Amino acid sequence: MSKRGNGIASVAEATEKMELTSATEILHQWNLSFADVFADADSNFVMPDNSVFVELLNKWSDTAENLQRLILDEMIGRHYAKDKEEFIRMVQLMLTKLLDKVSLVCSCSSVSINDRQPGLLTQELLKALHFIQEYFGTYFDKNERVPDVLVSLYGKEINTLSEDLRLKLSSSDLMEQLLTETLYNHFISSFGNHNLPVTYRLHFYETELLRELTKVITPATDNIRKLLYYYNFNSPAFVVYEFDRLVNLLSAIPTKSEKILMLRSELKSINQLPVRVNYCFDDNMPPLNEQVSTWITEEIKYCEAGHFMQAANSSVTEPENKINTTLSVAKLGLLIRLLVVDKIIINRTVAPMLRTVAKTFSTLQREEISFGSLETKYHAPDKATIDVMKDMLHKWLHILSKL
Repeated sequence: MSKRGNGIASVAEATEKMELTSATEILHQWNLSFADVFADADSNFVMPDNSVFVELLNKWSDTAENLQRLILDEMIGRHYAKDKEEFIRMVQLMLTKLLDKVSLVCSCSSVSINDRQPGLLTQELLKALHFIQEYFGTYFDKNERVPDVLVSLYGKEINTLSEDLRLKLSSSDLMEQLLTETLYNHFISSFGNHNLPVTYRLHFYETELLRELTKVITPATDNIRKLLYYYNFNSPAFVVYEFDRLVNLLSAIPTKSEKILMLRSELKSINQLPVRVNYCFDDNMPPLNEQVSTWITEEIKYCEAGHFMQAANSSVTEPENKINTTLSVAKLGLLIRLLVVDKIIINRTVAPMLRTVAKTFSTLQREEISFGSLETKYHAPDKATIDVMKDMLHKWLHILSKL
């Protein structure tokens, strides 16, 4: 390819290969054009000429309108599932890289993402992504990273839908306030949680779940819970909410037999709830119904063995046996996790050890710690708690130097 005096290919030369009938060839040439322009600009220590981008983007916006048709034409010509999967994932990767490059152009030059042509091109590329996800979802790699421009749009959409959901749930007398706050806080904070990468799967999951939640005509706690179980909303925040809900139900029941009956009834209800197959918030954690069912099963065994009543009596008659702390449940769970990882605590099984901790310790907010809450915070510490614990460890180093 011939170059201009400044080392950048002319627009005519850069776009002469755009008259192609293959979606993959077009996307490949677009990515090459961007790569060549940036490489030549870097070698001359100058920013690429904005006029080159404007003319390229103008040309590509027109061609991009035919992307969906071209993708469909190529897909029809492939008869084997493996060929279809490879094609869709290649198109997905090319679209993702191209969207990132368009964003980079707009951030590194005076070409604004709000300008007409970059905006039109971005819209068409995003439409192509949604097209292959909707019609060829079997082959779409949902665990792939979302391009930066979609992350920005995703965050705005999630915030808007979350606020709509909060207003709708808050206006219902049948909704428990704690569940409303749990859902709102999750959706508002999950986008900024760097522990979970923003993947296509997470993007599509949260957007669809939020839309379904806002569609509920008469929001009630039971209806919303059933919908969350159907979508396998295994977020730590909701799992903790469910554990606390069960603990509160248990605390209001006086006898062991009634507690066991209530737990078995809850176990039956949860196991019979419909669940959407291969759908979840966090695919690194067990399904929601499995986590809650396991907790209930353990509680039933614990109660049948007589320990439940004994623990309740001991906490009432011997409060001086409690170790009182100013920690939160999240900090306590993470502290215990550190002791286990460092092999200071060497119990062979975690759950019984955490039960002992829950019975023995109290936090600043609670005299009685929920075993479910402690277990969840132990296995899934959040970033904010980790940062606070780092500060605490630095403080301990300062204290040690003075001992």
